[in-house]
Amino acid sequence: MYLGVAPSIAICYFVWDDRRKPGVLWFILSMATGGAWAFLFATFTLVKDPGLTLALANFFWVVIPTAAVTMFLLAYEFVFKRNVSRRVAVAVFLPIFVLFVLSWTNPDNLVFTPEYRVGPNGYLYAPSFGGPVKVFVTKIYGYLLVFFAAGMFVGEALRTTGVQRRQTLYLLVIFSMLILSTMVKVAGLVPDYFDPTSVVYSLSGVLFAFSINKHGLMKFVPVAREQTFQEVSDAIFVIDTEGTVVDVNDAARTLFGSQIIGTQITDVLDDHATATQNGPTKTFELQHDDETRYFSVHTSTMAYGRGLEGEIVVLSEITALKKRENELNLLKQILSRVFRHNIRNDLNVIAGHAQIIRDSSQDDVAGWATRIHDRSMKIVKQAEKAGKIESVFSYDETVQRSLADLVNKARTNASADFDSNVSYDVADVFVEVHPRFDLAVQELIDNALTHHTGPTESTVVVYSEVTDTSITLVVEDDGPGLPPGEIDVLKAEEETVLEHGSGIGLWLVHWIVIRSNGELLADVTDSGTRVRIRLPKP
Repeated sequence: MYLGVAPSIAICYFVWDDRRKPGVLWFILSMATGGAWAFLFATFTLVKDPGLTLALANFFWVVIPTAAVTMFLLAYEFVFKRNVSRRVAVAVFLPIFVLFVLSWTNPDNLVFTPEYRVGPNGYLYAPSFGGPVKVFVTKIYGYLLVFFAAGMFVGEALRTTGVQRRQTLYLLVIFSMLILSTMVKVAGLVPDYFDPTSVVYSLSGVLFAFSINKHGLMKFVPVAREQTFQEVSDAIFVIDTEGTVVDVNDAARTLFGSQIIGTQITDVLDDHATATQNGPTKTFELQHDDETRYFSVHTSTMAYGRGLEGEIVVLSEITALKKRENELNLLKQILSRVFRHNIRNDLNVIAGHAQIIRDSSQDDVAGWATRIHDRSMKIVKQAEKAGKIESVFSYDETVQRSLADLVNKARTNASADFDSNVSYDVADVFVEVHPRFDLAVQELIDNALTHHTGPTESTVVVYSEVTDTSITLVVEDDGPGLPPGEIDVLKAEEETVLEHGSGIGLWLVHWIVIRSNGELLADVTDSGTRVRIRLPKP
């Protein structure tokens, strides 16, 4: 009997460092209970003193249901992947505590019947059942918990695969050996002074302790299996607290091979990860099958056990997006260069020759030349605005700036001929905006001034509205108003053959406002147009 104590002590020592992982604490307590079971039974069998025998027996009767409780809690954490709360743990141990307290006084034979005694030879003679409290706790309550635990393990074995199934089967082996040894004891196939259950209990735990050391009891893999699926096309890595890869899905295994398990994730990523140009997000460049493939790297924390944290690293392939991005960047550079240099220079030549023709001609020819000159200069301005697209798309981050300073910068760069027609009342508040936010303000002012028609000069008012949650810049004019199609195009974010904007100025405003996390609003009334840029308050 005493030989059953040594394996329990060894097992507890063997897995003690893993005690914070879910389920392991209850496994340790379960193995410790098995050792106490063997020690108490052997000791009160050997001693001759009746008082000492009965005292040791009182501890022994609570050890048996304690083993059932710890196995039930182990099964719960193992199957449901969550820690048992202290309240639940106290509740399931409460009947055992009541049994232990009542066993010392045995009021009204609630625990032991009169047949319960110590014989002259020092042996303890205990009826098969005893008092109602003892029957309930050691028989009904204990066996129910064992059956519930066995049911959870059987269900887990049926629905899982891999390491989780193997560990579940190990636990079922322990249960089977316990049931078999109990049947041997009940059938009277062993002497009264020997209980094989506790010895088998401790020895069978060696098999499961080996599994904990080799595979990790719910260490990472079972938790990760609940969060990921093998058929996910993204490469997924499960990382422990030391940065070691402990599991991968099929996509990651295809990219790196099964030997990736057990290596450091930094060895996998750092040699290939490169910081993107537009922020801290990392991309992962990999040569695979003579092809360069690109992946974005996303890392999330995975909590498990008692205060431990691992990580799930996901590599999402962005090769197609990367190629598209490179193509769009090239197209942007070409268009920007064409508009900024080629078209603008050619149109300046056309406008210059049209002016010469106008100055040296009369009547219809002079009128035609004037229209050619004016239209050419209008397109030149559009080309200049198109050339600013590159500067707008070159920034993704926002900056904090004084709204008054931004408006003053736009005022300086706006058309000087109309400055007297604009009044300003802008609060000196800080806003978080696109670095070229002044371009949007400048465009709205120029647009309001240059598109004014009528016998009187245009009047434009630029002012701000500040609330607890937002800061709004308003550009209000008394002109004819924006055509409804202009705002509709911006809301749809596309141009069609039937519906398109008159130019790219408002597109510049739209893109800058969007990149400032703001909102562009326009109201057209009989008295003019009111354009608002609403920004969140930083």
